[in-house]
Amino acid sequence: MPLTPSAQIFKSKFCQWAQSNLPEHSTRKFTNSLNNVLMSHLFESDKNVQIIIRNLVNSKKLGFSYEGEELLIAPDSRRENLYIGVTMPSWDRGLRHICRDEHVYDVISWFFHFASQYVARSRMIDVIASINLVYGRTCDFRGHKMIKILEEKSTCKNSLELALKSEANPIYKKRLSSNERQLFCLIDQSNSLDPFVHRIHFNFLKSCNLLNSEFYEEAITSLDKTVDVIHQYARERMNINGTDNQRDLTLTAFEMSGEEKHQLARLYDIRNFFGGHPSMSKWWDFSEIFDEDIDQLFVTVRKLINRLIMHENCHRVVEKSPVLWSTWFLDNAMILWDSVWFERIQKNIR
Repeated sequence: MPLTPSAQIFKSKFCQWAQSNLPEHSTRKFTNSLNNVLMSHLFESDKNVQIIIRNLVNSKKLGFSYEGEELLIAPDSRRENLYIGVTMPSWDRGLRHICRDEHVYDVISWFFHFASQYVARSRMIDVIASINLVYGRTCDFRGHKMIKILEEKSTCKNSLELALKSEANPIYKKRLSSNERQLFCLIDQSNSLDPFVHRIHFNFLKSCNLLNSEFYEEAITSLDKTVDVIHQYARERMNINGTDNQRDLTLTAFEMSGEEKHQLARLYDIRNFFGGHPSMSKWWDFSEIFDEDIDQLFVTVRKLINRLIMHENCHRVVEKSPVLWSTWFLDNAMILWDSVWFERIQKNIR
C-alpha cells in the first residue's frame, strides 16, 4: 500500500528530525527502520489492540454505566471511583526486532508510544469533558489505578469487559435519567481524536480545575485559550477568516447571541489585562471585581463548546471509530506528529 500524502510528509519530517538529533551511525539506519514500520509493522499491529483501565479522580457517587464498542464506564461497588476502559492501537509493541539500533529504537518506540497514548487519552477526555458539561464535575483520568493488557483484536471486547469487571461493577440500565441520556449522547458525539476538540477540552477542564482551586486569573486565562482554539477550528475547518473580526464571525457562525458575544469579548479583555501581562492595577481584588462575570463566562463557554461538538460531529475530518488503525494512522500521521512529538517545542523554545 503506497503512503498517503500525510504519511509521506510525516516520514520526511521524522527523518529530518533524526538527522539533527541522532548520532550519524544511527541516522543511516533510521530511514530503513521507519520504512519497515510504515509499510509492514502498522498493518501487523491491526491484529492486536491494547486495553487500558483507569479510575477517574473526583468521580465519587457518579453511578452510571456506559457500554460502547471501544469504551466502557462503570463505578466500583462502593461508588468511590468511576472506572473507564478503552482500547488503543498496539503500534508501540513489537518494534525491537525492526529497530536493531538502540538510538533508532528509542526514538521510534517513544513516538509510537505517544501516538497510541494520544488515542487512549482522546477516548478518556471525551468522557471527562462530557461529565463536566453535563454535571459540572471536573474529573481526571490520571488516578491511582492503571491496568494495561495486550489482546487480540478478535477477542478485545470480551477482554475489555472482563478487565473492567475486575475493578468495577457495571449495571447497564434500560431506563436512563435525562442527564444520563444527555451525557451518553455527548460521549458518542465528542471526538477528541481531532486535535482541535482535544485542545478545547484540555484547556476548558484545566480552567475548571484552576477555578475550583481559586486560581481565578489563571482560570480566566485557560478559559480564553479554550475560546481561542475554537476560533482556530473555525478558521481551519469552517473557512471563517477575518482580520479584525475573526471572533465575531466565529461566534455568529455558532449562533451565539449578542449578549454572549459581549461576554466573550469581555473575557478576552479580562484575560489580556490580568493574564496576558502582570496587572497594572487591582491585582489583589480580581475575584471580588469579577465574581459574577466568572460564573456566567463559564456557562457561555460551555454552550459554545456544545455547539462546536455538534458541528464537528456533522462535518467530521478525523475518523472517531476507524475499522483499521493502520489506515487511520496513515491518514492522520501529521496530526500525531504535531500533537505528540517534540519538533515544535524545539523550534519555538530556546
